[in-house]
Order: sequence, then structure tokens, then C-alpha cells
Amino acid sequence: MNRFLIPAALSAAAFAAPTTVLAQSASPSVSVEATTDLRKRGLSWSDGKPALSLDATLPVSQSVSVDLGAASLRSSPRHGGADLGLSVAPEVSLLSAGGWTLSAGATGHVFVGGSGLSYGELNSTLAYAIGPAQLSFGASFAPSQKAIGGSDLYLEGNATVGIPGTALTLYGGGGYSTGSTRDTALAAERVGRLRPDGSYWDYYLGVEHQMDRLALGLRFTGTTIGDDLAPGRYVDRDTGTRLAAYLRFTP
Repeated sequence: MNRFLIPAALSAAAFAAPTTVLAQSASPSVSVEATTDLRKRGLSWSDGKPALSLDATLPVSQSVSVDLGAASLRSSPRHGGADLGLSVAPEVSLLSAGGWTLSAGATGHVFVGGSGLSYGELNSTLAYAIGPAQLSFGASFAPSQKAIGGSDLYLEGNATVGIPGTALTLYGGGGYSTGSTRDTALAAERVGRLRPDGSYWDYYLGVEHQMDRLALGLRFTGTTIGDDLAPGRYVDRDTGTRLAAYLRFTP
């Protein structure tokens, strides 16, 4: 099997899995976050500038939910000068038993002001919770699309642990990005949006303090992308290590 089809196969298999044990339906949730730098997979999506984001989760049934997101991108070169990024991500919970959860879904990314740069990807996540700790492993696969110059595969592992007796949570993880590139000049430019220096690793460490409806945190991120990366039409220099602070409000 082609390695770029693995996440798609995982998602397909998950949709076909038994659904006898499902998570109970939850209430809708909304959060607003202000950060000094909006970063995803080690790359800045806000051109290294402060940004605001709004995220919501809408449960549809016991096993289906939809995540919605909106974020200011500050005329990000990575997304063609777009000022606003929107996302919609339906997700199906396939299994919840013995501390294990399995889910699959898809995410559509829309960039307002970045003509022809919207794209979609398939997602699958396997998580395990024990006490105050949770481990998760995920795969995201974007089939070959003109908007990203080819296909993209992202594999990740994440860990979160709440410190007993405190309002602190520690978290960390990392991932690996790889993919294919279409044989055109435009594709060579656009592939740099998600993989500025070809295949690369990213990592992060963070700490968060919960204060009722507010959460204050610090997050350190980094990548293996070289410092000598030349800026391009969709590539900036916001690919190195960065310490970002954020404040999140949950009504």
C-alpha cells in the first residue's frame, strides 16, 4: 500500500468498525484564544504576529460532532496573504472503551483572501487515557491538491498530564510531515506552504494554568527546518523555534 494512503485506510477502517460502544453526547462548547503567534505543526500561520482564534464543537449525535474554527492570519504569506482562516471538521467517534478512544473524520481549510489555496485532509486519532494523563496518536492525509502542490501526510504523537493538586497541565509532542510534489513550477511553490524545506519533524512543549473559565499558557515549538531556508511566494522565515504565550476563554 502506498504510504500516503495509510491515513485514508485508517479512516475507512474506522468508519467500518463496530459502534456498539460510543461516547455519550456532549454539550456544545466554544472557546476564544489570543496568542502571540498562531502556529501549526511548527509553522506560523499568522506571519509570526499575534492572532485571535475562535473554536467551537457542535455535537450532532452520540457518535458524531463537528469542530468549527476561525483565526486571524495577519496577511500570512503562507496562505496567499489571507487575513482569515476558516475550518470545518466533522468527526465520528468509533470506540470508547477501557480508556481507549478511536475517531476518524476530515478537515476542510478555507483561506479568505487567498485565492485557490483552500484544501482538505482526512484525519484519524487513537487515544488512551489513564488517570490524569492522556496519550494520542494521529494521522492526517491531504490527497494531491493544486492548493498545496501535491499530497501531504502528517503523523503525530501527543501527551498531556495534569499535575495532581494543582491547576497546571503539562503537555508535549511532535510530528513528521512528508508528501509528494506535482511536477509543475506552481506546485513547487505551493508545496512550501506545508513543507517549506521538504519532509521535516516538529516538536512542542507547553504548560497551562487553568483559572476557572480562563487558561493561561506558554508553548515552545521547533522544527528541523534549516535556518538557511530562502523565503518564497508562500514561504516565510517563521519556521524555527519560538516561545508563544496564549490566553484562552471558555464561556
